[in-house]
Amino acid sequence: MKRSRKIIASVAVIMAATFVSSARQSSVFDKDHMNVSLHGRYTHMLDGHNMYRDMLDSYGTGLAGVQVGFDTHPSDSSWWAGAYNYPHLSFGFSYDATGALKTKPGARMGDFYNLYAAMEFDFFRVGPFSMGPVIEVGASFNTARYDPETNIPNKFIGSTLVANLAGGLELKYRFLPQWEIALTGYLIHHSNGMTRVPNWGTNQAAVGAKVKYYLAPAEDFRKPALEKPDFPKGLRWNVYTAAGVHSCSIEQNALQKAGERGYPVKPRLRAIIGVEAEWRYHPLLSTGLGIEGNYAGNTYRQNDLILKGQEDPKGYSPIYTSVHLVQNLHYSNFSLHFAWGVYTFKRVGLSEDMGRCFQRIGARYHLPTFKVGNIFLGFDMRAHFLDRSYCLEYSVGYTF
Repeated sequence: MKRSRKIIASVAVIMAATFVSSARQSSVFDKDHMNVSLHGRYTHMLDGHNMYRDMLDSYGTGLAGVQVGFDTHPSDSSWWAGAYNYPHLSFGFSYDATGALKTKPGARMGDFYNLYAAMEFDFFRVGPFSMGPVIEVGASFNTARYDPETNIPNKFIGSTLVANLAGGLELKYRFLPQWEIALTGYLIHHSNGMTRVPNWGTNQAAVGAKVKYYLAPAEDFRKPALEKPDFPKGLRWNVYTAAGVHSCSIEQNALQKAGERGYPVKPRLRAIIGVEAEWRYHPLLSTGLGIEGNYAGNTYRQNDLILKGQEDPKGYSPIYTSVHLVQNLHYSNFSLHFAWGVYTFKRVGLSEDMGRCFQRIGARYHLPTFKVGNIFLGFDMRAHFLDRSYCLEYSVGYTF
């Protein structure tokens, strides 16, 4: 364990040093926009509902990482960057030593190796001080997942590769023209989106510090007067199809009761066709209403027979429909959306637990393809009851 931590720390330092050296010597890098940072955090597992009591004897550990970043400036003459108060984009690697947590006999918790992209927003600036939110999205490799023979208590991580999502707040102080320190607070979530179960996921709170080196001195961040960009005002239509995977903890419970190991439960295809009517009233904002038709292959009848001892008298159907309200946030050709919806028709059995409501968060990239519209590529994570990851979806669509 100690040796692996030394290796990770060495790799982080080498990455940082190589980046700075290359940036100073190569025209490929624009040093006026680049930075490199090192950070450390203390992380604490959030034990809601005593969910870790059969797994852990300790909850706190450490995280260390390195980031390389790109800054937007007023001199870029980008209205979009100015609208978000000149955000920072970075790519990072971090090592989270959750494998060092003390566990119950027969249980193992693995380390997380995280690769991610981050967006920092300085919504408040006063002299050398700035403060704003941070969003991190990426993937994590975990060294210990659930195993029905050797790691039964670890119902939190069902697969080696999981999603890494984090959000937080940073308070920064630029104490020299090219040096900055920051105090940070984060909430971190790891999950595979129910692509394999069991997958309760892990939730952590983290506090830490960051030191950042800019390859060029700071600019004057007074915003220049720029005209709003042209954007498609008024009513727009999004027509899309999406495909994803889901696997259900109910299927897992049915397999257990039937006396079969069945772990991890295999993911099943989920297919979606949707239409959204969207009203674009500002370059940054649009609001819409959508309908979807869903198909999900299932074994709901078998689940009910095993778990409830009877079939659902209403019957079963792999088809269900929904309506949703969606709010979009735009940045040039990118958009981030949040949706809240209800299922208008579903027959998935007596033992299902997904409820009537769903939530969806995702992003789309709009390709500038046609004068009358554009093709977009998207990725979504759908959840039920706000905290139950259910499906990861990849989409392609057309806006006109």
